[in-house]
Amino acid sequence: MMSDQIGVIFAILAMVLWGAEELFLKKAIDGLKSLTAYLINTLTGVVLQVAIVLFLFSEKIRLLTFPEFWLVLLASFIGFLGYVFLYLALEKQEVSLIASLDESWIIVSVLIAIIFLGERLSLVNTLAILVILAGAALVSLDFSKIRRIKMISGAGYEFISLIFIGTVVPLEKFVVDRIGEANAIFYLVILVVPMIFAWKLFLHQKFVRPNPKMLGIAMLSGISDGIAFVFYLLAINRATVSIVAPIVASSLVVTVILARIFLKEKMTEKQIVGTGLIMAGVLVLSVLFGG
Repeated sequence: MMSDQIGVIFAILAMVLWGAEELFLKKAIDGLKSLTAYLINTLTGVVLQVAIVLFLFSEKIRLLTFPEFWLVLLASFIGFLGYVFLYLALEKQEVSLIASLDESWIIVSVLIAIIFLGERLSLVNTLAILVILAGAALVSLDFSKIRRIKMISGAGYEFISLIFIGTVVPLEKFVVDRIGEANAIFYLVILVVPMIFAWKLFLHQKFVRPNPKMLGIAMLSGISDGIAFVFYLLAINRATVSIVAPIVASSLVVTVILARIFLKEKMTEKQIVGTGLIMAGVLVLSVLFGG
C-alpha cells in the first residue's frame, strides 16, 4: 500500500510537469518545425535525465543483456513514433481539435495492462477513468469545429500517436520491472536521440535555426518533460498502469489552469466543468490507491 501511495505521488508530479511542458510546447511548435522542437525538447530532457541518474543512481547503472537491449530499443522506438505523430498533429492542425483525442491513449494502455499484465480494473477505477475522459473531452473539444477534423492532416496523426503512446506505457512498465528504474531512465531516453536524426534523413527534412526566444521556450519544455519522465517511470515502478496512466494523462487540466494564470486565457463554463471532472477522477484514484 505504501508503494502505491508513493507511486500516486510520483504520478501527480509527472502530471503537473507534463502540463507545464504542454504550455511551453504549444508556443515552441508555433515558432519552430515539429522536428526541430522535438530535437531541442529531447536533447534538453536527455541531458537532464542522464545527470539525475548519474547523480542519484550511478551505482545501479549496468550494461544490458542482448534481450534487454532489444526490449528497451522496442519501447524507445514505439514511444518515439508516438511523439513524432503527436508533433506532426500539433503542426498540421489546430490544438483544440487535436486535444479532443489526446486523453484516449488511457483506454489503450489500460486494456493492454489488463490483457497482458494481468491487472484488474475495479468498477470504481473504471468510473474514475470514464470521468477523466469525459472531463478531457469537455476541456479540449470545440463542438463547433468538430466537423473540421481532418483525418490525414491532423486528427489522423493524433489517432496514430495515441495508439503508440497507449502501447508504450505498459511496455515501459514491463521494462522497468525487468531492468530497474535507473537503467530504464538512462537507456530509454538516450536511444531516442539517434532516432530523431534517422527520422530527419528519412523525411529529407531540415532542422530550423531557432532564435533565442524559441530556443529558450523549447528548452523549458524539455526540462519539464525530462523531470516528468523520471517521475513517471518512478510511478509505474510502484503502482499499476491502470492507476498511473489516467493520472499522468490528466496533465491537460494543468495546462488549462496554467494558461489561465500566465496567459490570461479565459475558461468557458464547459472547460470549468471538464476541469472539475478531471480533478475529481484523479482525486478518486489518488484516495483509493494512494491512501
